[in-house]
Amino acid sequence: PVSILAFLILVTFAWGAYLLDNYDEDDYFRGSDDMSVGQFLVRNVAMPDVQRLYYTVPPAVVGVGGGGVNAGPIASGAIVGANGYVITTLHSVANVPDITVQVATSAGIRRFPAQVVKTIPGHNLALLKMQTTEKFLHFRMANIQTVVPGQQVFAFGRNMAGAPLVRQGMVQSSDAPLAVGTTQITHLLRSDAVYSWEQTGGPLVNARGDLVGINIAATGPTGKVEGFTVPAQVIVSHLQDVVRFKTGAAAGVAPPAAQTVAMGSSSWWSKAKAVVGGPTAVPGMGMNVVQGTVTTGIPSGMPFIDTDHVGGAKIGGYSIAEILGLGMLALAAGVTGGMMTMGGGVLQVAGMMVFFGYGMYLIRPVVFLTNVVVYGAAALRNDKAQLVQWDKVKPLIPWGVAGVVIGYFIGNAIGDSVVGVLLGLFALIMAGKAVLEILQPNAGEDTAEAIAAAEAGDEMDELMALAEGTTRPKTSGIALPEGPTRSAVLGLPMGLFSGILGISGGVIEVPLQRYIGRISLQNAIANSSVLVFWASVAGSVVAFIHGGTTGLIHWEAPVTLALVMIPGAYVGGILGAR
Repeated sequence: PVSILAFLILVTFAWGAYLLDNYDEDDYFRGSDDMSVGQFLVRNVAMPDVQRLYYTVPPAVVGVGGGGVNAGPIASGAIVGANGYVITTLHSVANVPDITVQVATSAGIRRFPAQVVKTIPGHNLALLKMQTTEKFLHFRMANIQTVVPGQQVFAFGRNMAGAPLVRQGMVQSSDAPLAVGTTQITHLLRSDAVYSWEQTGGPLVNARGDLVGINIAATGPTGKVEGFTVPAQVIVSHLQDVVRFKTGAAAGVAPPAAQTVAMGSSSWWSKAKAVVGGPTAVPGMGMNVVQGTVTTGIPSGMPFIDTDHVGGAKIGGYSIAEILGLGMLALAAGVTGGMMTMGGGVLQVAGMMVFFGYGMYLIRPVVFLTNVVVYGAAALRNDKAQLVQWDKVKPLIPWGVAGVVIGYFIGNAIGDSVVGVLLGLFALIMAGKAVLEILQPNAGEDTAEAIAAAEAGDEMDELMALAEGTTRPKTSGIALPEGPTRSAVLGLPMGLFSGILGISGGVIEVPLQRYIGRISLQNAIANSSVLVFWASVAGSVVAFIHGGTTGLIHWEAPVTLALVMIPGAYVGGILGAR
């Protein structure tokens, strides 16, 4: 069975690679109208003029705000995927508990709840996913491997009322740095098209309607807003593992003309400065004008060659370094999980959040899929070693499955910040438990003690009664009678914590098996591996059905990420079980 499972994993990996090479987001439209701004422009007009650009781009420009009914946007954003993927600035949404995306339609502003899918702190980017299955007008990515100062560009945004604003300008310089606190953001463009904080997170586009980059409004030495842009190739490099970007034609160079189309009211700008112009962010809102250090004397006039984000081998949207990093994380989690049936999920989830920037809404289905392989392999190995006590495990499986379903919806409701705190607590518990197991491997179990000759007869009588099944061994721990209550206590908590945190749940189940189930450590680990396997199967099904029907996730991203991590997790699970 282990060999068959390994073969199926390889077949699935090859199938996923085939899909990635042949998948195109336009397949969803089955030959209907293309939904990208650039192709929409040229479909009816061979050479679109600037005025047409002003009317065509705004539907793909959104406002990003909090969860209040009448709350206005705190930043702008750009739709980059027909399925509702939005890119904005990270500092704008970092402290916002309930994010909404405000989309302008012919029927007025519509608000969609959104979740953070991935963050890139080094470039101040956040990728959001609107919770909907609807399709949206979106941007193609401009082909700007080289950027020449003087190129004509247009910076868009949305104001507090949701109305679009845009300014025409030019690229002033390339490869500009920007210091924000202790973070040095590099590989930025600089443009005079950005003049207001309302354009923060919004798109900078070329005359073809393709996305040149995402805007950052920074406070310059004179106190005025100066515009920076995270360029398209940086965005693609960081986020193509989640979004299948379209690429537009190569951008040309236009005369350095500049024109303000919608400046916004002076009263609004005064209010905006009063709210976000200070050195400290408004609690819960994020700081929309970056209080950074604008470097002067930036060289310009030279081609911008970004060796960090242009070129290089990519497999399924991942660089070789990313694949190796995710593989090593999966291997470590697999070894830990296969060895102790606890700690692997905590390690994998925390690593994906901290080192790779993924949000829980993408992590949960990935970890569930990975756990199916890790603990499926571990369970097979433990069963072969005759360590699984099936009579004790089978009554617990329904409770574990029910727990992971309930926990999944609880985890969705409480948000990533609370999950992060809980993961930290569980990491401490895991570390303490591991130390305890090393120092006291038989803690909670009976130890053989020397018995006096006078007690030998009583001891033999007890052993005979145990052999005949007329009594039970004297063990420490909490005694619970057989029945539904015992099964619920042993099975439900593991499923709940697995669903909430996306972890395996073994850090809960192994102690329950030992101190309430009163069985040995090896049997507790073996039994837990079976429970985690079935809970992970249920979690995978729920995550994909719920995520797909609500538009929370799109199946390609978690499946691809799982395929990258499963080989290392599988090998780690086998090694850990041994």
